[in-house]
Parts: sequence; structure tokens; C-alpha cells
Amino acid sequence: MTRPAGLLYASEETPPLAVLIISAIQHIAVIAITLIYPLIIAREAGLTGAQFLDTVSLSMLAIGLATIFLCMRSRFVGCGYLCPASFTAIFLGPSQYALQLGGLGLIFGMTIMAGFVQVAIAPVLNRLRALLPPEIAGLVIAIVGLSLASVGLRYSLGITGGSQIQPIFPVIAGLSLATMVVLNVWTSGYAKMFCALIGVIVGYAASAALGVLDLSVMMPTQGLSLLHLPDMGHIEYKFDGLALAPFVVAAIGSTLRTMGDVTNVQRLNDKDWVRPDFRSISGGVTSNGLGSIVCGLMGCLGSNTYSSSIGLSSATGVTSRKVGYAIGAGFILLAFVPAAAVVFAAMPPPVMGAALFFTSAFVFVTGLQMITARMLDARKTLVIGFSFAMAVMADIYRDLFMTAPVALQPILGNPLVLGTVCAIALNLIMRIGVRKRVNITIEPEQNSRMVAEQFLTEQGTRWAARRDVVNRAAFGVAQVLEVIGPTAGRVEIEANFDEFSLNLRLRYTGAPLLIPETRPTPRQIVASEDGEQRLAGYLLRRSADRISSRADGDRAEVDLHYEH
Repeated sequence: MTRPAGLLYASEETPPLAVLIISAIQHIAVIAITLIYPLIIAREAGLTGAQFLDTVSLSMLAIGLATIFLCMRSRFVGCGYLCPASFTAIFLGPSQYALQLGGLGLIFGMTIMAGFVQVAIAPVLNRLRALLPPEIAGLVIAIVGLSLASVGLRYSLGITGGSQIQPIFPVIAGLSLATMVVLNVWTSGYAKMFCALIGVIVGYAASAALGVLDLSVMMPTQGLSLLHLPDMGHIEYKFDGLALAPFVVAAIGSTLRTMGDVTNVQRLNDKDWVRPDFRSISGGVTSNGLGSIVCGLMGCLGSNTYSSSIGLSSATGVTSRKVGYAIGAGFILLAFVPAAAVVFAAMPPPVMGAALFFTSAFVFVTGLQMITARMLDARKTLVIGFSFAMAVMADIYRDLFMTAPVALQPILGNPLVLGTVCAIALNLIMRIGVRKRVNITIEPEQNSRMVAEQFLTEQGTRWAARRDVVNRAAFGVAQVLEVIGPTAGRVEIEANFDEFSLNLRLRYTGAPLLIPETRPTPRQIVASEDGEQRLAGYLLRRSADRISSRADGDRAEVDLHYEH
């Protein structure tokens, strides 16, 4: 991997202890925002007092373990990067349906089932790579960024419950967001590194000063002890086939988001990133499934990777997975501290909104960069454009879409799931008629270089190939055409593409090219009749990842291979 500019601590590096601890605290503060999802279910289930706080504590314990699973680097478990876990809206709709159908026990049992679905999907992801190309992963990340911005705005304005805008909320959110932006853009060092944490602290202080923060409403009647072992006595597990479909859809949506997030952290740690590493992604999906299983066992919603934390890593330049272990350990310790459950449960909505809105910018732009790194033709443009539009409509017309049949609500009621499902379906349709092996014949009277470059550019856009690889291939073909000259007669070019390589074969009349392994000396170039061809062959060897030439009767063939 090539270290990107601005990266302070890469995935395998260990930051100083102070940086490690404060970075972990910063991520914990951002991830704690997602505790809102198990809190919603706890309120709808009528949990109060000690049971309510036990749910918060068990949720922190589960998310701590899930984060450690995700950040591990082993053969089967873990993606090997800083990719923390969080709770997600993907499981909220199915959980609300399960709550109505069979109570909390059905939520927990079906969440465990969803985790096993993800574990089962993980080993076959590499075989599905044709269905999930990098531009689709970029779309998923962009949709996540858009969704985070939308949720953040609603929390910042105080309209999360369908009520009117709370006039004081934008003031608090504005102070918190402005602090994050100023520290991130116009400062350096620790201030930039911990901009989100400082912004959250400012938001808490402003909320307390303006009367928005009220910890007393979360305090149990019997008071708080210093340490407390969460009670799991209220947890039971039920299973029902009627709830299976929504949870399977949620598991697939969670898998796709994990794939996008792991791809994102791979890209953050490698300046020369070109394609997703499916071994790392498979380990991440396996860990994500194990995390959901743990969440179900501990009586909370399913977990997922957290795009906001990845956006925070991008903003601060700290991507060490050791921070992930510290985040997991921090949540596990806080799970036994009742005061922490009170503080997180009482987090002011405008502070949540500011943190979500801040990190959404980095997530959204990363997705766009992954999409635009590819050459997109009309087919791919329609796939990306239509899918993105459907995701936006799912967010704008959320209430309307939630009137759909229950089995479809996990798809239609979630922008990420709807956009991703549309992208995969449209990608399958648009693949019809796209050939991976194409040929062209260049006649002697044609401008061979211009025809070859146009041919490769058009095919590159149909294949959604990387621009730099197509440009290198066009340069290589142009050099071959220049060396063989007009005496080669009719030239046939065959191009073969998959997600991992671009192979070109040129057939022409004449002798095979000389492709020396070492650079010819100036004397060899000047004194030998084939000196210029030797130099051209050497340069072609340097520009292509692999090259060979051979005779075929009175014709010759040149094979050019480019890693993609």
C-alpha cells in the first residue's frame, strides 16, 4: 500500500497512548449517537427505569464486542482496519414489525437469524463481485453519506418526531458544527485530530446552558451506583417465519453497507487503491454477522459498520485499527458504569445532528470519488443515476413508502437498501449485451492510432474500467502500431476485460517484436538495424504489466496485459 497524503497513523501503526485514548473517546462519542435506535425500540416496548438503562448498557457491551470483531485481522474474522460497529436504521423497520408481531423476544431471535445470514453470505462474496463492482460500492457509500446528512439535519432542527422546528436546536447544532469545521479546516495537530470530540463537548455545554440537556429524566428512582452489572432477566428469544423476510432483506442491506464501508477504509489507507480486497471484505461481513448475533443475544438491535466513524477517520487522518480495539474496550467498560448510560441516553438531539452532518460530508465525497474513478457509459450512468434518485425519494417520501406491504417496508422504507437493491437489479439488466471480449480490424488506409484509441475508450466506458488503465493500454497499442509501421497491413486488435485485468492481442503481417528485458545501450540503438525496435520493445515492457510477442506463420502477435 502507498501511504496517502494527510494520513497521520495508518492501519497497522500504533499511535501514542494519549492519541489512542482521545481518538477512541472521540469515536465513542460519535458512535453513541446510534444508541437512539435501541432506545426507540425500548420506549416502544414500554421499558422504563432500570430495564431501560440496562438496555443501554447491554447495547454498549454488544457494540464494543462487535467493534473488536470487525477490527481484527485473521483468516476468517475481521476486516483488519479501523471500522467500528454501530446500530443502524436498517434493522429498525424489521424490529418494529417484529415487536408488533411477537414482542421483544421476536426482535432478539430474528436479529440472531439475520446475523447467521450474513455469516453464510460472507464466503461467497468473491463470486458475486461481477454483481457488485466498485462503482456500486461507491454508490452505497454516497447514499450512506446522504442519509447521514438527512438524519443529521432533522436532529439539528428538532423535527425527528414530526414536530415543528425547535428554535433553540439550530443554535446548539450550529455552535457544535461550526466548532468541528473551524478546527478541522483552519487548525492542525491535536485540535484538528479531535475536532469532532471538541464539537460534541461544545454542543453538550451549549445544551446545558440553554436548558436542553436534562440528565434527571434518565435517572432511576433508586439512584445510580458506581458500577452495575446489567440485568439480562427480561431477555427472551422467539422465532417466526412471518418475520424472516424483512430480517433477511435487512441482513443483505447490512452486508452491502459493510462492503461499502470496508472498501472505503481500504481506500483511505492506500493512495494507489484500485479495487476492493474481497478477503478483507469477507472477513468484515463475517464479523458484522457475528456482531448482530451478539446484539441479539444481549437484547438489542442488529449492528452494522459505521460510516460516520470512517468519515471521522478521514477527517482526522487516524486510521489505526488499534484505535478500534480501544473503542471496543471503552464501550465494554462503560457498559458497567450506569452514569455513562444516563449521559448517552440523554444526548441532546442537536448535538447528534451536528456530528452526523459533519461526518456525512467526508462519507459522501468518498463515494463520489469511487464512482468517478471509473469510465461510465450510458448504461452505468443510468444505473448510478436511477439508483441514487430512488434513494433520495425513499428519504423524501418516507411516510408514503412506509404504507407499502410489511414485507416490502425494509426495502422501500430505507434509502440505503432501496438504492442498493435498485443498483444491483439495474446492473444485472444493463449487463445484457455487454461483451467482455471484442475485436476490431484496422485497415492500412485508416489512421490506426486514432482508431485504436477510440476503440479502447469506447470499450472502457462500457466496461466501467479505470481511466488510468485504459490510458496506459491506449498508449501501449499506439506504440506497437508505430513500431510495426504501415507495412504491417491489416491489424486485428482483440480486447478482453474482467474486473482484474485488461488483455489486448494485436495481430499483423511481419516479424514478431523484439522485447528485451534490459535497456539497449546507445551503441546498440545506433549501430543495429533493429536498435530502435529494441528500445521501443523495452519501453513497452516497462509500460505494460506483462508483454509477449510470437510468430504465427507470416503473421505475428503481440499480447499486452494490464492489471486492473
